Amino acid sequence: MTVGHRFDAARYLERIGYAGPLEPTYDVLHALQVAHMIHVPFENLDVYHRRGVEVGVDHSFHKIVERRRGGWCFEVNGGFAALLSAVGFDVDLLSCRTYEPDSGGLSDPFDHLALLVGVGGQRYLTDVGWGDNPLRPLPAEPGDYEASPRPARIEMTPTAIRLIELVERVDGEIVWELQYEADRTPRKLDEFADRSTYLQTEPGLIWTERPLVTRATSPAGGRVSLHRDRLRTRHDDQTIVDEEIAPDRWAAALSAHFGIEGP
Repeated sequence: MTVGHRFDAARYLERIGYAGPLEPTYDVLHALQVAHMIHVPFENLDVYHRRGVEVGVDHSFHKIVERRRGGWCFEVNGGFAALLSAVGFDVDLLSCRTYEPDSGGLSDPFDHLALLVGVGGQRYLTDVGWGDNPLRPLPAEPGDYEASPRPARIEMTPTAIRLIELVERVDGEIVWELQYEADRTPRKLDEFADRSTYLQTEPGLIWTERPLVTRATSPAGGRVSLHRDRLRTRHDDQTIVDEEIAPDRWAAALSAHFGIEGP
């Protein structure tokens, strides 16, 4: 993929706190994914505040590296894809249709951007922009896989890769639930621009109505998430602690847990 004229891999690696080897191996890919998910939050604040976001590597680099922010899938997976390409990985961008529990169906194409990364003749579904998703790249092969923070399953069709996770519903029932279906056709980043605009401007969508900032805190599955009115901390043992956050404490929580200054 094209990485953009301002992209600097060394500065991006510093941003995610990674100083290890850079050979295009699975272990390096895994380490880079974990580092990205710990240091770069998944967040929708610019969308929520109607400041607008763009689809493009230059935009993602400026926001993630120079402004030390996070972003949603088009930004963080777009930036991560550019980093992987710059250090020698073979990366395809995939258009995903996300599972919609209310209807039991799938969204329109390009609703989510995921990555398919080649390593030593094998392909791996890789994602730093789904929020609370597996912290390891998953083989693009059918099977059940151990992963943090929960087991994952991959199903394959002739045209798509399906990510399924073991999740706990509100009533306590634990079930395998589809997360998204990734079309295996390689895409270009600018093909996601129309969907990005739609998700920012269509009335009634959660992106403009519910602020969310979340990041992993450890490779073992710890996570911290800031919602409109609460801070949720999930420890490595999967225990959860919720703390109410009044409006006048939002900025302090945002700075303390995510290094983001301002609303």
